[in-house]
Amino acid sequence: MNRYISRRLWLLAALGAFLAAEPLALRAQSGPIVWIVPALTRVARDEAPGRAREIALWAGRGEYESFQVVVRAPAGGLKNVSVAISDLAGGRGRISKANLTLYREHYVHIERGSPDRGGTNRPLGPGWYPDALIPFTATGTRNLRAAPFDLAPFENQPVWIDVFVPRDIGSGHYEGEVTVTSDQGKATIAVELNVWNFELPLRPSLLSAFNVSNDTNSNPRVFYGDEKENQELLLRHKIMPVSVDPRYEREFAQKFGLTTARIEYFQHASYGNCKQPPAPSVADLLSLKAKHQPEVHLYLHLADEVSECPNIFPILKQWARNARQAGLAPLLTAIPLPDLRDDGSGTGRSSADIWVLLPKQFISNSADVAAALKKGDRIWSYTAIVQDNFSPKWEIDFRPINYRIYGFLNQSVGATGLLYWSVNSWAIGPTKDPWNNISYIEDGKPEPPGEGWLVYPGAAVGSGAFVPSMRLKWIRKSIEDYEYVEILKKLGRGDWALALIKKVATDWAHWSQDAEAVESVRRQLGTEIDRISSAEKTPRDSGTRH
Repeated sequence: MNRYISRRLWLLAALGAFLAAEPLALRAQSGPIVWIVPALTRVARDEAPGRAREIALWAGRGEYESFQVVVRAPAGGLKNVSVAISDLAGGRGRISKANLTLYREHYVHIERGSPDRGGTNRPLGPGWYPDALIPFTATGTRNLRAAPFDLAPFENQPVWIDVFVPRDIGSGHYEGEVTVTSDQGKATIAVELNVWNFELPLRPSLLSAFNVSNDTNSNPRVFYGDEKENQELLLRHKIMPVSVDPRYEREFAQKFGLTTARIEYFQHASYGNCKQPPAPSVADLLSLKAKHQPEVHLYLHLADEVSECPNIFPILKQWARNARQAGLAPLLTAIPLPDLRDDGSGTGRSSADIWVLLPKQFISNSADVAAALKKGDRIWSYTAIVQDNFSPKWEIDFRPINYRIYGFLNQSVGATGLLYWSVNSWAIGPTKDPWNNISYIEDGKPEPPGEGWLVYPGAAVGSGAFVPSMRLKWIRKSIEDYEYVEILKKLGRGDWALALIKKVATDWAHWSQDAEAVESVRRQLGTEIDRISSAEKTPRDSGTRH
């Protein structure tokens, strides 16, 4: 017994000596130090190296899965670092490099953090955050390029990797590797992808309306929202731009699943401005509608944040009636108050088909939300600045889970869409050097960092389109999370799926900030869809397309 205890103590001492010596070994290393982390992890510039040298991913066809490879310089630094990924090969096919996209993560410095209101969801505060994603395919500029890059001693550089699972690939196991090269040596990381036997639809079930802001103060003016490449970037992330050029609607619908768009911008009342102009005529709306493709569902945005403007409610009702006569869906950013739940037409219809609410309004006006849903109205969610201390926020200094959890939360509360006021607020003003100055100014005051800011100007890195942020990627994943539940509803397992996601996303005030717990729920949902789909005689026709 004593010999057994002595041997145990010796093994523990040896293990402790090994663990203590490992950092010294890493410091003595001359080549790149590399490790791998999941998509919902932020890696600090000076963070100690991790240990994971391989990763296993799970995804359905038509889905994106992402991960990060972190490169750390040894004591002597690194020169001419580059990163490449091989095809992912399996017994039923090969996922080519055309479906694999690499980005170098660009750190931004937050000098003034978001307001801390206490509660259950608090900001992380000032500091350096990886956020902008420079594509390896961009030509780059002297100061901003993806690769090759140099690293100072003990400096970290994460590289984001998107994997898109082709719609025609077979289910099964695929493998590849990531290679990091430098003048001082190279290293490799193993990647494993498990493709489930189901497909996400081309058209997302979670509808959306994300606005692209224009720079109307510069000379000449820059109309970012009119540029096809910028509209396409959002669609590639399964997000619908508010405005789409009708010339591209059919192409976008066929290639990226475009489903909805605003018919046209009309001046309307907004927060702090309770003045609503007369409704556009039915004839004018029909004339505008004729410019669009019939497969795109069009909506008319009646007004924005006008729950406290009862003086304009009668006018809003006329807007709604005209919109419906023209075959459009009236959308209103407001609480479905009793007076607004009757458009005055005698049909019992509400003043909006689509109500867009803040998370706190779902809670404060839960009875109104329930009444609107009972009538068959649709409810969307949106977020703006930091208005409470519990709901998910889209400021840069909040944890990544704030972006990812929206898909499950929308399912839990019965919301079917997502609206955001701007993806490029840096264009308003405009902001000087938005790659290094994350400060959007409104009415002379800085807004919380990252507010309305999900993309970066592409010209700075030699790109003709916007450059995405990590936060845009997390939102895309939330849309895919939503889709898993929709698929299970169609397969007769909706109640089970909703009960499962409510363990991590009960409502806007009760949701998990544990990224591993959220990913575990997604994995369970995917496993169940795969089980059902694999039991069918024709798994490719599993009812997940529409």
